[in-house]
Amino acid sequence: MRLTEDPRWLGFVKRYCNSLPAFMAVVIGREPTWQQLELLEAVTPPGSRVSVRSGHGTGKSASLACVALWHLLCFPKSNTMITAPKIEQVRNVAWKEMADAVDLIRQGVEGWIADYIGFETERIYIKHYKQQWFIFAKTAPRGSPENLAGMHRDWYMVIADEASGIPDPNYAVMTGALTDARNRMVMFSQPTRPSGFFYDTHHKLAKHNGGVWTSLCMDSRHSPLVSLDFVEEKRDEYTEEEFTIKVLGEFPETRDGYLLGRPHAEACFGRVAVQPDEPHGFLIAVDVGAGEYRDKSVAVLARVTGHGEYGADARRVQVLDVPVFSNTRNLQGLAGDVFVLASELESAGVLVDAGGMGVAVCQSLEDKGLPDVRRVKWGAPCFQNRNRERYFNLRAQAMVAASRAAKEGRLGIAGGRWQRELLDQMSRIPYTYDEKARYVIERKDEMRKAGLPSPDVWDAICFLFLEGAHYTQRENLDAQSGMSPGERMAAMADALFADV
Repeated sequence: MRLTEDPRWLGFVKRYCNSLPAFMAVVIGREPTWQQLELLEAVTPPGSRVSVRSGHGTGKSASLACVALWHLLCFPKSNTMITAPKIEQVRNVAWKEMADAVDLIRQGVEGWIADYIGFETERIYIKHYKQQWFIFAKTAPRGSPENLAGMHRDWYMVIADEASGIPDPNYAVMTGALTDARNRMVMFSQPTRPSGFFYDTHHKLAKHNGGVWTSLCMDSRHSPLVSLDFVEEKRDEYTEEEFTIKVLGEFPETRDGYLLGRPHAEACFGRVAVQPDEPHGFLIAVDVGAGEYRDKSVAVLARVTGHGEYGADARRVQVLDVPVFSNTRNLQGLAGDVFVLASELESAGVLVDAGGMGVAVCQSLEDKGLPDVRRVKWGAPCFQNRNRERYFNLRAQAMVAASRAAKEGRLGIAGGRWQRELLDQMSRIPYTYDEKARYVIERKDEMRKAGLPSPDVWDAICFLFLEGAHYTQRENLDAQSGMSPGERMAAMADALFADV
């Protein structure tokens, strides 16, 4: 039997088509929170336009699943498109939530209707109407918004997940399909950027400014689904801007586009961040130039302590010297200089940029028998799951951590002929957020096009804040005699800082 022939269906439609909250509470069996209730009531009227900015854990994904299944089951031959910046986002989040919701429907008081739902990888449909009555997933490659065109239906709905990361040209196509007065559109996202169509739906296109969009905020602090302990944990873990986006559900209105301002950068010079008599280790960070005049090969010598990005054990770094700072050093010469310096220091670890020609430097140091050479691969994803959720790659993790340390007084830098260049580099690192609200650092080739300096010295300093940049603690910290040349270099740097 077809759904439209089932005598129970018309009664079902009358009970729920004008009440999304009742559908969630009775059909799915989930009592909506006050934030979800506000959202569901806003979506219910035909022709609704709703845009939701949200923090962590507010039930956004469960709400999305509820809206999509309500539209499927309550409106004849309806079509619902769910889109996101990447199709994997739809499969991994929206489809999973809808599968869970269908299971709950099957167990509930209206469980009979679940038997009419067909489920495939990218299509959920009403049985016997597979090509007419369905929910489907679709995205458009950047630069090809026309891939989203072609849909028109009496009962048509567009649901955009991670909406802040969807290219703006896509919205012109999606909204252009909403030609019937009954068509709806709903957007969900963490508010990652203070510009674009999603941002506008909360500002100039919002109802409170005379527009058509109902704009809602689901603040994690006010959600019954989020504990106070979680909020306080994220307050410590996140930068202020991350907390604004991911917990408060608000746009970062004051963003200037750079990770670190010049005043915070200048404050690092002459600062004592690690005392010579406290437990610490030595690390040498090496950024290998690309062989062009613009890029320099750099080696940074630093005293380090601590391991975390925040809290009592947060990483602290004292940059003692930049003994290599040259755009003419050949790879063998660079490897030789680093080998000598590392050999003169007690248990010094060496972090080397392993991209491009840096591989040869790593190989040379390993061939010379240097025991602790770690290859840095900027573009690789983070190792720790919590960092994978915050950063696009290791480069983003290290640069955000270093910038945070500079702001919090955990980075001290010796002055030198590199100081002016380093100041420019530190204060001109552009960043954005991706569709998952993860930090993304601008690519070097894009920085070059914008006339920004190549951050060679700053890159090397950031290596020292990588999640895997462990150190071996020195012994005999009070010993004053028998120092190697490298240790004397560190001691001289300490003497320079002593009067600060």
